[in-house]
Amino acid sequence: MTHFATATNPASPTSSTPGGSPPITKTAAISAALDAHPDKTPKEIAEIMQAEGWDIDSRSIRGVKSKRKDRKMRGANRRPAQVPARGPVVRSVPPATLAVDDVSFDALIQAKRLAEQLGGVREAKAAIAALAELVD
Repeated sequence: MTHFATATNPASPTSSTPGGSPPITKTAAISAALDAHPDKTPKEIAEIMQAEGWDIDSRSIRGVKSKRKDRKMRGANRRPAQVPARGPVVRSVPPATLAVDDVSFDALIQAKRLAEQLGGVREAKAAIAALAELVD
């Protein structure tokens, strides 16, 4: 028979052992019982522990078992928090403040999108050069 109350007298879970070690809690005893009997139901584990003098029912066993499962699942399936993707901050500058050679931020964003659509900056330059020849 497996004993789960090795660290203390099960009749008095708060007393310490003669060696001065801290008393074992009900949760620790239940956890040890779950480890020792993973194939048993909570009701069967409660019966085993009651036979050893613990005042424990199957609800307590289920509660500890559920908490252990939650902790295990949180660690295994936890994903880092995903920060929502933010688009570029678009700030338009009034046309009156731009010099003749300056390009607005909005125009740069549009040029970037055009380059992405055409497959890169080199392709975008070629397309603009061809357009300039057509317009001139």
